[in-house]
Amino acid sequence: MISPRSSFKDDIVLVDPTREVNVGLWSLFSATTVFLAARLWCKSTRRHGLWWDDHILIFSWLVVLFNDILISVEFATGYVTKDEWDDRMHILINISSCGTLVGQAVSKTAFAVSLLRMTERWQQYILWFVIVTMNAYMFTKVLFQWARQCDDTDYDVWYRPNFCVDSEFLDQFKEGGNIYNILMDFVLALFPWAITMKLRMRKYEKIGLALTMSLGMLVAIMSAVRTWWVGRDVYGDKDELYFWRRSVSMIWFSAEITGTIIVQCIPVLRPFLQEVHAAISSRTFGHSSANAKTTVSQDKFDPSAGTYSVTVTSIAAEKAAQKGSNIDTFGTRGRPSQDYQPRPSSPPRGLSEEFELPIQNTNAGWSPVNPRG
Repeated sequence: MISPRSSFKDDIVLVDPTREVNVGLWSLFSATTVFLAARLWCKSTRRHGLWWDDHILIFSWLVVLFNDILISVEFATGYVTKDEWDDRMHILINISSCGTLVGQAVSKTAFAVSLLRMTERWQQYILWFVIVTMNAYMFTKVLFQWARQCDDTDYDVWYRPNFCVDSEFLDQFKEGGNIYNILMDFVLALFPWAITMKLRMRKYEKIGLALTMSLGMLVAIMSAVRTWWVGRDVYGDKDELYFWRRSVSMIWFSAEITGTIIVQCIPVLRPFLQEVHAAISSRTFGHSSANAKTTVSQDKFDPSAGTYSVTVTSIAAEKAAQKGSNIDTFGTRGRPSQDYQPRPSSPPRGLSEEFELPIQNTNAGWSPVNPRG
């Protein structure tokens, strides 16, 4: 049996971090659930539908849920103890460790898949390399998680396959995998800047969009801090805070996965928040300019759906519609595509309407499709 607690002194009173672990893990999970639900709601109500990246994120969310349940069960059934862990506890720990590895790789894969729809061919090759190597690393680490260690007979137990790995190599391989994940976070965070700089938008809008799409940089920094902290051999001291330090590392690992999911939801919510702001502004200033004949437009690029939208506020068009006139007033930076069909005259739902223009990636950058060439 493997017992990292065999050297505990009898007079040590262990600090039980069960409550802190549950609060930390389930708070992160709750926040992730809210953001993911908002993302799915926005994409469904805006008629974009769900794509592969959404399904991968949902799978990542399920992995986090499964992992949090396992860890809660571990702490509720004897994780914090001076006695030896039994086989059941070792199996639970191995499964939750594998869940963490899968969650790390799959959540990052979702973002890489999202970028595939917005990048050029040579950039897609890089993204596919990132996807394949990250998941290959993950699969190998999961396999090694169950392997025996050649120089330690404590690992010769019935639930481990009959093959062994050198313990020193195993530690280096795991550390290398953590570093590789951090590097891939930084690589993926750079892609939005290359994409948005080619968009025909105001400069501050480009920067704002790039920042929201590259929030994965924060996850990379957090992962680097966690890797440095764990690499200090904080588990080695068999004192009263031993399990408290292990619980902190569990929360760090969960934060990496949940953070990766959350930062992918924020760019999808950005156009929705802009619409809310525009609606509030229209109601605030609409009464003082009731007779205005101007049209205000707001351009948005939705990274999740690959669409270029134009939100139009036209008080004159609203008044004309109320009188039964068939007038369509809008402003764009190009002609509308054939996919756009003007709405028939009907009482308007509000001061703002949104037209979605499919976009194409050309050498000149992302722009609305011009069907006339």
